Amino acid sequence: MALLQTLLQADAWRVALEKYGAATGTAVSVYEVPDRLILGPIHPTAFSEAVNKARQEPAMFAACVRQCLAQPETPVIIEDQGVAVIGTRLALSGEAIGVVVAGYGLTAFPEEAAVRRFTLRYGLPFLPVWRAMRGQAPLTTSRLAVYAELLVALTESLLNENVRLQEYERTATRLAEANKAKDRFLAMLAHELRNPLAPIRIAMQVMSRTGGIQSPDVQKARDIVDRQVKHLTRLLDDLLDVARITSGKIELHKEPVNLATAVANALEASRGLIEEREHTLAASLPEAPVFVDADPMRLEQVIINLLNNAAKYTPPHGQIRVIARRENAEAVLRVQDNGIGIAPDLLPYVFDLFIQADRTLARSEGGLGIGLTIVRNLVEVHDGTIAVDSEGPGQGSEFVVRLPLASGTQTGSEFPVPKAAVVPALRILVIEDHPDTRELLRAMLELDGHRVEVAEDGPPGVVIARALRPDVVLIDIGLPSLDGYEVGRQLRRDLGKSVTLIALTGYSQPTDRRRSTEAGFDAHLVKPASPEEIRDVLAQRTRSMA
Repeated sequence: MALLQTLLQADAWRVALEKYGAATGTAVSVYEVPDRLILGPIHPTAFSEAVNKARQEPAMFAACVRQCLAQPETPVIIEDQGVAVIGTRLALSGEAIGVVVAGYGLTAFPEEAAVRRFTLRYGLPFLPVWRAMRGQAPLTTSRLAVYAELLVALTESLLNENVRLQEYERTATRLAEANKAKDRFLAMLAHELRNPLAPIRIAMQVMSRTGGIQSPDVQKARDIVDRQVKHLTRLLDDLLDVARITSGKIELHKEPVNLATAVANALEASRGLIEEREHTLAASLPEAPVFVDADPMRLEQVIINLLNNAAKYTPPHGQIRVIARRENAEAVLRVQDNGIGIAPDLLPYVFDLFIQADRTLARSEGGLGIGLTIVRNLVEVHDGTIAVDSEGPGQGSEFVVRLPLASGTQTGSEFPVPKAAVVPALRILVIEDHPDTRELLRAMLELDGHRVEVAEDGPPGVVIARALRPDVVLIDIGLPSLDGYEVGRQLRRDLGKSVTLIALTGYSQPTDRRRSTEAGFDAHLVKPASPEEIRDVLAQRTRSMA
């Protein structure tokens, strides 16, 4: 049975019933079934105080409660010797959960004999009740009925509002729990899917460097595998990004970024897809640098997604044009294509989650319908806007991104880019429980000239590190016996700053990166990390130790 007290918002009821009592000249009490007083009396009157001065239970209220619960009709009016109380049953899904009673009203001018009978019946002192009754005006039958109907309407409204509020709170709690579960599931899914991708990607690099690929057919197969691994990685990143971005959990690391540089990097990243579909690409970049305050990785992600979108939704041998320039106080990027276009009824929803145009063209390229949602959210968190225009199906489309210019940045030249460091031979320890990944990392690093030792779990890895004192340790976070965070903490404590600790893991959430930093790691690489990413981190280590 639902308990009224778990639903009732006491403050709201008290305010509403106080106003009701003031308007009707009555005191009001709220009872939970079967007859427990949980609120009141609210707005006590001189009459109610005189009647109930020597009583724990207000006269006639208990009888009204019993009658309200015994009969389905509501409201109930009980009259005794010219004194009336009104009551209404509170029900939820047809089940009575409480009663509200208001009293007292006079239905006739008080007569001494009737008042004496009333006080004798309820064991009340005559004189205080007699004086209180003589100071109160009687009500007509119709007015009493109006007060009763008003009590019904008011209490039903309050109860329904409380039910809606409780259901809203329960729904909000369930949604919050479901959202947390979804984030945990996506993180675990990404970790489990990235683990097999990592050795595949590294194996392709090792095969190409050892001369094991001679036949053009084998080379073509290797390129296909490499391209599909990148595609799967991009889908995983998009899944996690859309969860983070739409929930406001994205972390930006802003710095002055030259728009032309971001476009150039994005063009290079998207070149494979564009060339595969044999599109013609034209780019128009500003001669003078145009700087924006942006997270460079996220800005490039915006441009890459727009370029890939244009490439996928343009039939082979199409045309793609990229225009970047300054317009007044804004940096403006336009991505145009002569592809399948967008129907007018779809234009307002292009940036909504899981919205895609005609699937027949793009299904061969895959995609989840979340890329443009990510683009819009990333542009907006950079204080920019994005718009799309198309004259209809078969007429191509144009996406326009506008970002505010960076303030106080240099405008005459590009920021200096440090030269890539030559990485000398290093002593490297790989702690990884996945055997394929472990052995392929060893092979790749040895091909680069490093001395490599491996361990398959945390405890032996710590022992080897203490004895070897390596320059660099690559550590998988999801180790079976001793997780990578604890391994990192122990090695940082034992070896100090002389060792570079690199987390190599399928966990990519901001909280995962924060935990690896707190554990003492110098870098956090997400599987499947490319050999180039690993080499870049090793190069950074060399520069920092120089």
